[in-house]
Amino acid sequence: MFQFRPQEALSAAMPTPVLDRFGAIGFPLIAILLFTLSTHHGIGIYPDSTRYMGLAARPWDAPLYPALLHLVAATGIDIAAGAWGIGLALCAINAFLTWTVLREASGRASYAALGTALVVIAPQTVALHALAMSEPLFLTMILASMWALLNYIRSGDRPWLLGVGCGVGFASLVRFTGPPLGAAIALFLLIDPRRPLGRRVADVAYVALPSALLFLGWAGISEWLIGRSTGRPLEWLGNMTAGDWLTSFSALTAWIVPDEVPFGPRAALFLMALAASLTLLWKHGRRALSREGKPDPSVLAVPLGLFFFTYLGFIVLATSIEANLHLNSRYAYPVYCTSVMAMTIVLARLSVQTGGVRKLHGALVGLALFMGVSHMLRTADRVHQAYRQGLGFASLQWTRSPTLAALGQLPRDAILYSNGPDAIGYVLRRPARNIPAHILLRTGREDPDFPYAAQLADARKALAGGKAYIVFLNGVDWRFYMAGEAELVRRLDLRLIARRTDGAIYGPRESAS
Repeated sequence: MFQFRPQEALSAAMPTPVLDRFGAIGFPLIAILLFTLSTHHGIGIYPDSTRYMGLAARPWDAPLYPALLHLVAATGIDIAAGAWGIGLALCAINAFLTWTVLREASGRASYAALGTALVVIAPQTVALHALAMSEPLFLTMILASMWALLNYIRSGDRPWLLGVGCGVGFASLVRFTGPPLGAAIALFLLIDPRRPLGRRVADVAYVALPSALLFLGWAGISEWLIGRSTGRPLEWLGNMTAGDWLTSFSALTAWIVPDEVPFGPRAALFLMALAASLTLLWKHGRRALSREGKPDPSVLAVPLGLFFFTYLGFIVLATSIEANLHLNSRYAYPVYCTSVMAMTIVLARLSVQTGGVRKLHGALVGLALFMGVSHMLRTADRVHQAYRQGLGFASLQWTRSPTLAALGQLPRDAILYSNGPDAIGYVLRRPARNIPAHILLRTGREDPDFPYAAQLADARKALAGGKAYIVFLNGVDWRFYMAGEAELVRRLDLRLIARRTDGAIYGPRESAS
């Protein structure tokens, strides 16, 4: 029998001044330190970062993070510097919110500290917060929504549900994977037997209406003004293979131990931890939801746990709709944080008076401590590398690129085509176009509005004007859907102008005279 101890948890919730002060101040400071070290060469820039900044050929999709960047840039601050400032604020806010939610929901400062540490010092947390990406802001919206829900659980005041709905709506405007958050919260509200069914349905409406108004309102206005919103066709275009699914599962197993551990033991450990965690979460949820009397904040573990299923289910659906979309560590990151938080709350409220439960409790706490040590070692190594080399297009590989240096000597009115227009856009702050592509990445099909033959014709026309150049960057090796160097040299009759160790610049053969 699994037992939960509200009275012991209540006594454990008594103030612990030193640990409470450390949690509220120390964790944000640790996050800031790791962020500062990781961004020694500037905030990390990935291809999506340049889209958010308006430096890439393809525009952004979800609008909230790009809008925040451009709002800061409108003050005259360089957009990369603005992204650094936003990242600095978000890393501290997320650490503080994680601690606050866990401290209140678990009732035990020691467990809240362990759970917060597993989030704050996780390698994926440190890496993503050091990038100009939307994941940190997405996590902020998740945590803010859960904090508002926690306040509703404690008080029963419905205005908090409006706050939850706004949080879900804003989360959906940060990343289009926001709706699973609303689904998890709605499921929790519907299955709560402590309130009449009519009240439960009305509570869901309090969450759904503001979130739908925010997201659908933006989508409608965006379609009306610029003719696009989510940027994804509603077709079954997914092309994940069995190998891709296995790789995706492998990304989840890295939550506990690093990829260097053989896959077999890593997968077995993950599945055992998952089974144990789901069992305890189920027992805790049933007991907490059936308990009468004073509201129990630990019931927040239920929507946090439900998010594991709604989010991964949504990702599976997304991979079926969009081609070449895989569940990597970046996409799995939000559910890592919420899963750690859910189990922190459960373990803090778990009675260890019986032998079997004592062993399971000790095993999971021991696993959490092992994860903490593993996280510290991996994070230290990655932060050291980021400090020395930089991240993404802000790394020394790109800022000191010989090819980009040669490209910078070309006339400012030159028309540039490249397999890395985003790298050119960020490093040189010059516009560049994509080289012709056989297919679109998201559909796996030829672009019906701008087919490959038309793209070649457009490039030929620009080259004939004498001011166009084709640039190949060796470091961009992931765009399989674009034409290769040898193919374009042949099809466009290109002449090599400059070759460097990391790329080449071509022009029209007619200019050889």
